[in-house]
Amino acid sequence: MPNILLFIRTHTYVILLYIISIVIVCFLFPREGKFPYEFQKGKIWGHEDLYAPFDIPILKTQQELDVEKDSLLSAFVMYYNEHSEVAEQQKKRFSQTFDDQWKNSGLHDSVKNSLYQSIFTLLDSVYSRGILQDDDGSGSQSLSDQIVIIKNNIAGEGDLDDILTPKTAYELVMSSLEREDGDGEIPFVKSLNLNNFIQPNLVFNTDITNKVKTEQIGKVSYTKGVVPANRKIIVFGEVVNDEKFNILVSMQHEFENRVGASGNFKQIWTGQAIIVIFCFLLVYIYLMYFRPEIFRNTLRTAFLLLIMVLFISLSCIVVHKDYFSLYLLPYVLIPVIICTFYDARTATFIYMVTLLLVGFIAPSGFEFVFLNFVAGIVGIVNVKSIYRRGSLFKSIIVVILAYCVAYSAMVLMQGINIRQIDWMNYVRFTISGALIFVAYPSIFIFEKIFGFISDITLMELSDTNQPLLRKLSEVAPGTFQHSLQVANLAEEVIQKIGGNPLLIRTGALYHDIGKINRPGYFIENQAGRNPHEDLSPENSAQVIIEHVSNGAEIARKNRIPQHVIDFIRTHHGTTTVRFFYHLQQKQQSDKFVDRSKFTYPGPIPCSKEMVVLMMCDSIEAASRSLKEINHRNISDLVDNIVNYQVLEDQYNDANITYREINTAKHIIKNRLMNIYHVRIEYPKT
Repeated sequence: MPNILLFIRTHTYVILLYIISIVIVCFLFPREGKFPYEFQKGKIWGHEDLYAPFDIPILKTQQELDVEKDSLLSAFVMYYNEHSEVAEQQKKRFSQTFDDQWKNSGLHDSVKNSLYQSIFTLLDSVYSRGILQDDDGSGSQSLSDQIVIIKNNIAGEGDLDDILTPKTAYELVMSSLEREDGDGEIPFVKSLNLNNFIQPNLVFNTDITNKVKTEQIGKVSYTKGVVPANRKIIVFGEVVNDEKFNILVSMQHEFENRVGASGNFKQIWTGQAIIVIFCFLLVYIYLMYFRPEIFRNTLRTAFLLLIMVLFISLSCIVVHKDYFSLYLLPYVLIPVIICTFYDARTATFIYMVTLLLVGFIAPSGFEFVFLNFVAGIVGIVNVKSIYRRGSLFKSIIVVILAYCVAYSAMVLMQGINIRQIDWMNYVRFTISGALIFVAYPSIFIFEKIFGFISDITLMELSDTNQPLLRKLSEVAPGTFQHSLQVANLAEEVIQKIGGNPLLIRTGALYHDIGKINRPGYFIENQAGRNPHEDLSPENSAQVIIEHVSNGAEIARKNRIPQHVIDFIRTHHGTTTVRFFYHLQQKQQSDKFVDRSKFTYPGPIPCSKEMVVLMMCDSIEAASRSLKEINHRNISDLVDNIVNYQVLEDQYNDANITYREINTAKHIIKNRLMNIYHVRIEYPKT
């Protein structure tokens, strides 16, 4: 019992995160029963003989519903409001303009009244027929030639062919006047610009039209006939054809509605809660036993749970609200993003658990899980270098192809007629695959929130044109060259024994950044007199040791991520500055020398990459002091330095094996021999 309490106290925040995640998912899960049978069109019915447990209304297919709705829309009429004041205002303006311009017309007054009356009558006629704006917002909502015109709150039917536009109304007026022209009035008529007095008086009524349209579509029946209770639906071994499939879908729909409407929520909720708890418990056990470094870190655990809860929540909302197809959600983002910060094994496990939970609420759950599983595995295999745009683009293409091929295979297996294939699914797969591009901004956001570091950031930091590295190359060129050599050496080692090459390369480039403050005190930057000649061994040791703390401080001020700063702090671990320590002992042979004053503050390396950097840094620096370069001297040098670090317990906190250490030693020896051009000694003749 005390052990359990201690475990809970130690992992309180992690346990709390799991509880919160479980509560959110359980709350969002739909409260409806799950149909107890799995079936697919064209497949053999593998369950016992099935009888209708109750009267089952047979649902119409989407195609049948679309035909009925199209039939309704073909006879559907649109509603317009007639604004009679428009005609009155324009005719009044016309009268005033006519009188004003008649004075300068040069026409005889005897034709004035007849011409005015003709134009006025024509204007009155076109306004009576009705004038519509060319683009009135009605679109193509109706295929009917009939419309309804609302005038003074009274609706009356009209013929769309009789309605005019401003252009056709103007042309009608002018053609009528030209036919009646007897005394040359047309030039005067044209000068009146009659098109200025022809304005739309019919306005499309969107609200009433949509209301009536919704009411009519709402009258469409979604069922056709009924399967009475106790009637046999399908027997074991029978093929699920189109008719049987439609009945089974109808039964599934009715079953889930009845269970939900029965109010048996406690039973449904209990089952869902057990499933959700069990799935999250699997994640908990996996991290505890196989990824303890994640399990012990509250922030890193929170990241994984957030990804799971986010996609499960979105799926629940989409299924409940029916906004769009689940296949539009980019589930492949889950393993892609997790792979960026963790390993592929963890990404695959978290992805599978998430898919299983979503599969319980997704329509055709098995099909959903299978398609996304295939696409996700392909995504994990291909997105190895997300920082390369070409690689990401290639992965998107491969993921889309994986979706399409897997879906096509399932369609062929079900024997679905090619005309009945939902071709929109291929569009959905394309959109879902293309959304993998969202990984770029998502990774940036997660980096900032959770303090992670991605390969993209590491690529940017390892660019030698970065301001801090540029300053190092200018102020301490010897240190800069040393850092480059260490980076190349460490990267080669970590690629062989396993690890993150970009991370160790970046750490190696910045590990001695603290030497910027006092570059002349480090031998690789000295070109003349050694300033340590003026210092005591203890003070010299302090100057050397300070480059670690100085480097960490400089890195923080320049906003270098903590992951890289850890390399700066651990690259000497808690080893001793042995040269000055022994020198102090020699100078004060009769006194006790406090070794702690000559010891780096640490901490010791806590990862494989940090251990490799410590090895390569010490070996590369020491190799420059070799007076005679040959196989034996290099081999002894590497063995002595690594053995010293092992004896000093510098590797105790890192997940590195003796086999990997020996492999690293072998690689470093070969690399140094190549650098110093050590050749085989030919036998004397």
